[in-house]
Amino acid sequence: MKKFLFLLFVISGCSPEAQKNTSIDQNWDTYLGDPGRSHFSPLSEITRENAAQLELAWSYDSGEPREGSSTMYTSPLVVNGVLYGLSPKLVAFALDAATGEEIWRSNYVGPGAAQRGLMWWEDGGDRRVIYPAGSELIALNADTGQPIRSFGVNGRINLKPEDKEVPFFTSVPGVVFEDKLILGFSTAESANSQAGMIRAFDVRSGAEVWRFNSLPREGGLGSDTWQEGSLEDSGGANNWTGMALDEQRGMLFVPTGSATPDFYGASRTGDNLFANSLIALDARTGDYRWHYQTVRHDLWDRDLPSPPTLVQLERGGALIDAVALTTKSGHLFLFNRDTGESLYEIYEEEGLPSSLPGEVVSPTQPVSSVAFTRQKFELTRRNQESIDYVSELIEPLDQRPWAPPTTAGVLFYPAYDGGAEWGGSAYLPGDHKLILNAQEIGGILRVYERPPGFATGLYSENCGSCHGADRAGTDRGPSLLDIAARISTSQINSIVREGRGNMPGFANLEGYERGAIVGYLRNPDMEDLQDPTQEIDYAFAGYLRVRDQDGLPGNTPPWGTLNSIDLASGEIDWQINFGNYPSHPDLNWGAESYGGPVVTESGLIFIAATPDKMFRVYDARDGSVLWEYELSAAGFATPAMYSVDGKQYVVIAAGGGRMGPPSGSEYFAFSLPTLN
Repeated sequence: MKKFLFLLFVISGCSPEAQKNTSIDQNWDTYLGDPGRSHFSPLSEITRENAAQLELAWSYDSGEPREGSSTMYTSPLVVNGVLYGLSPKLVAFALDAATGEEIWRSNYVGPGAAQRGLMWWEDGGDRRVIYPAGSELIALNADTGQPIRSFGVNGRINLKPEDKEVPFFTSVPGVVFEDKLILGFSTAESANSQAGMIRAFDVRSGAEVWRFNSLPREGGLGSDTWQEGSLEDSGGANNWTGMALDEQRGMLFVPTGSATPDFYGASRTGDNLFANSLIALDARTGDYRWHYQTVRHDLWDRDLPSPPTLVQLERGGALIDAVALTTKSGHLFLFNRDTGESLYEIYEEEGLPSSLPGEVVSPTQPVSSVAFTRQKFELTRRNQESIDYVSELIEPLDQRPWAPPTTAGVLFYPAYDGGAEWGGSAYLPGDHKLILNAQEIGGILRVYERPPGFATGLYSENCGSCHGADRAGTDRGPSLLDIAARISTSQINSIVREGRGNMPGFANLEGYERGAIVGYLRNPDMEDLQDPTQEIDYAFAGYLRVRDQDGLPGNTPPWGTLNSIDLASGEIDWQINFGNYPSHPDLNWGAESYGGPVVTESGLIFIAATPDKMFRVYDARDGSVLWEYELSAAGFATPAMYSVDGKQYVVIAAGGGRMGPPSGSEYFAFSLPTLN
């Protein structure tokens, strides 16, 4: 009976529009709530009136964090009273969802970086928990945690495509449709990267069923938007952030990343389909339906950061099935699911010419008329010291919108992580509202002429984007200036090969190539006369933010917001400052956030995501705070909502590990007090 009632909720596939709290036990058996990625729960026991009474129901320590700056982004699944999650080391486990008591814990360790969720599939008594880990896809028996021996080789398949030996990993679960697992992947942002593709695998055996090349092959669909001969040495246009599924239509909606190399495109002139695009595919066959490209010939790393959200809106007295797409630039695109027709006005912004040799910038760029962030950098006014510090920092930068990268540097806003980020948006069906968190921080985009040496070239290509051209560190990677004094040569080599914390390993490199990088890090002044590994004239100088002398954003607040958008009009109903930086908890000007919201039938928003370690409940009517709880580490994940025996719970993974807060490995579940 429980299974039947849950199917009533998910069977529409397009949205929870007509769903109500009719079941006794409500599952959360799909990443982000349902295949349409609505982040919506029909549960209503927790209301505006009693949310302040929420208390800790249980907590569970999932295991030791990884070495270094460990992260844990997992949004768990809950099926028939059992919660399935992952530790920071990608060890799967099952818990009693009402008590947190461990049922089983797998000894099947998953390699790779932090994973955002899992997949569920069942057919009769065959019940499987499936999740990507690094370059592998792992299938476990949901009742025992043992590997499904008939899936691939002893419960694992190697996801790495056969055509390139380059960095490859997965960080987000795919889509389960009928008897198929449909997945994308992540890759490097340098020239040495994997060509994007969407693949479907048989859920029982792991065999590949179909493939769509989101980075075209020569002569294939979209290849005419590339410079002749450039496709062979290009990569990217991959789906790294997840996708949405309309089960009724059998349609898959796939956002893609940038083409590579990211910031210097002289080797890939043209619009570069299907990079930076929303692609609609037939979920059964992988056949192309339609697409829309949001950035042509991307030079700013404006890849699409969030899974789309399937929504409905009312116009002219009729409901329209649509797909919502949020971007790093802080824009909202909205398309008819069937035709790809834009439901918001889109205008063309004129491009600016590049000063770099061989670069050909797109003449225009499409811009949605609906924006949820400011589109212009405004200098901080926090104090005179901040004003002077930031003014000097940005003075030499090109501050024009859509200015292409230069060696002097470009100020661009919002910066690398948005705008929107990978947490995704929530859809509140009763009011046809989109709920999303966003960030507004400026970035410095700079390229430098690539050094001619072998080791320096390898460092530039594989390490420079995170650790900086000068090895002094960026927002994404620590300084390496004194690494030889801190750890041994063998330890450096091990980290380069296997990765650590947020850093992926570079096992794809030959031993002598890793050795060259290690040698350069230990002695950057050594003579290096060998030829470079790639014929690239310019390399990315690293992910740098505009910050003041205290490390706070160098623009006026808000720095992070929570938003409610009316889908019919595109107007922002309300916007509030969201989160705080731990170093300045009293500012209340918002902060960066990683992880998304969950909304409920009772009109509540549940979200963590901020570096201040708070888990909060907001009123969806006006954004007022109804409840908050300080976690042991920041909850950079999306919550899961479920009920057991009629009692409603919400659970969040507290993994931390970004922006300075401590790393963690705990899951926290909350509920209303039990009445005696």
